[in-house]
Amino acid sequence: MSKEIKIGKLSVPVSEEIYKEYYKMKRRERYLEEDIKVGSSKIDPETGKVTYKPSKEDSIERLMDKGHDLAAEELIEDVIVDKAMLLILQEAMKELDRQEKALINDLFYKELTVREVASRENISHVAVMKRRDKILGKLRKYFL
Repeated sequence: MSKEIKIGKLSVPVSEEIYKEYYKMKRRERYLEEDIKVGSSKIDPETGKVTYKPSKEDSIERLMDKGHDLAAEELIEDVIVDKAMLLILQEAMKELDRQEKALINDLFYKELTVREVASRENISHVAVMKRRDKILGKLRKYFL
């Protein structure tokens, strides 16, 4: 991974594909904020008649009025943010030791309850919760 994108204060290494999509998204955002909201007008040089073409934003509203569900589509921005968050999480997980990774795996991937993990390891559920909270604190630092 040779490219990086900034998320908050953190520079995240990303693949070429994610980098390109991220900057396409930025250009689209600028287009939606600046370009799309401006209608255009043309003046016929011979007759002097002015023809006004409304902004593209109006056509999106008309599509929605006709029943097209544009909001249900997954936005590329959401996909990019999700992938970036996963990359950050992968980096953060490298900082955990074997026992910490096992606890995260049991609680969040295998979806075991705190009490199930506690009985399996023959410790109190309070001890498991304290370990979990300590580990989540370590991981949380990567997302600030």
